[in-house]
Parts: sequence; C-alpha cells; structure tokens
Amino acid sequence: MSDAAPVTLGLASNSDEFAVIEEIEAEFGVTIDYADAPQWRTVGDLFGSLLAQLPATQANDPEIWERFTAALSQATDSDLEEITPETPLADEAQAWRGLNSLSWMLLFLAVGMALVVVLGAVILSR
Repeated sequence: MSDAAPVTLGLASNSDEFAVIEEIEAEFGVTIDYADAPQWRTVGDLFGSLLAQLPATQANDPEIWERFTAALSQATDSDLEEITPETPLADEAQAWRGLNSLSWMLLFLAVGMALVVVLGAVILSR
C-alpha cells in the first residue's frame, strides 16, 4: 500500500460519472440527488450526498465509509486503500456539473421532438 493518496479517481467523462453513481446507488438502494453535482469536487462531497439520501440508521452505520469506498473502487478500479474523503473525483470537477442539467437536456429534447412531430403533421396535412 502506498502512503500517498491518488491524485484523482480519474473520472473524465459523463459515462464515468454515471457508472460511479449507478454503482453507489445499487450498493445502497438509493437515488442520489444530482442537484448537488456542481459542488462535488472530492470523494467526501459525493459521500455527503449519499449520506443525505440514507435513513439515519444506515447513515450512522460505522461501516458505511468502507461500503462506499468499495463501491467506488469497483466502479473506478481505484485502490480501495488509497481512497480518502479528500481524493478529487476528477482532474477537472467541471465534468460533474453536467449531471444536474440532465433533466433540462431531456426536457429540451422532448420539446424538440414534439415540435418535429407537430410540424411533420402540419406539412403532411396540406
């Protein structure tokens, strides 16, 4: 085991981020609130968002950190022993900011598709 913490978990794209979140959600049976994503810079930030979603009895479990880091290690291939609350999630935490806008992107996509359908129906009815 190395005494130095990893520079980062190495998350570099939205697909990485979603895989990590899905792994954590599956492990704990919760849905993490993506509204907090713009503030996620470190493993500790993400852990805080997880704790907020857990029932108090589960959040106070002394083994919760170990379960959380095991899920992170599984999703990122990071060394379990080197993950600390201060470990950065990515070289650029900017990528996590996109998670909270997912619902807006889906809304715009749905509105755009609806407009295409309506315009297509108008054109075909002429």
